[in-house]
Amino acid sequence: MVGSHAANRDSFTVTTPSDREIRMTRLFSAPRHLVFDAMTRPEHVREWWGRLGEGYSVPVCEIDLRVGGAWRFVNRHPGGEAAFHGEYREIAPPGRLVFTEIFEDFPDSVSIVTTELSEEGDKTRLTATVRYPSPDVRDMVLGTGMARGAGISYDRLEDLVAKLQRG
Repeated sequence: MVGSHAANRDSFTVTTPSDREIRMTRLFSAPRHLVFDAMTRPEHVREWWGRLGEGYSVPVCEIDLRVGGAWRFVNRHPGGEAAFHGEYREIAPPGRLVFTEIFEDFPDSVSIVTTELSEEGDKTRLTATVRYPSPDVRDMVLGTGMARGAGISYDRLEDLVAKLQRG
């Protein structure tokens, strides 16, 4: 696994507020505008999203950041590739982002991701709520180890925003 010095690693939580939702929260030691930029600019997303260890990369990272604009990420990993895409529904920098998410292996299962960034002193609290089309899809996603992968990705995101703050 790629090493991390993520100071807020222990702040990551995953809950299931309803039978169709997964909610992830994480604190970052950075202003929310910087966290928002790191989540929405391809050159930054490539550095943290799905970067779970050696042999992981993001060879495709396309972002058309506007309401109705599309996004597509491909995660290359030791076992192959996993591709995701969607459309932006709401963009309110630096506090809110709503988009659809489709895992391309299951194109009929559209989820809605609502990400909110709130200030907590000099830190930023990310709350991402993913609503799935059914309880079965939500449970399947939980069974994939998604929570572990998201935790590692958020550690990489914290490492990135720390680097960006240092200049």
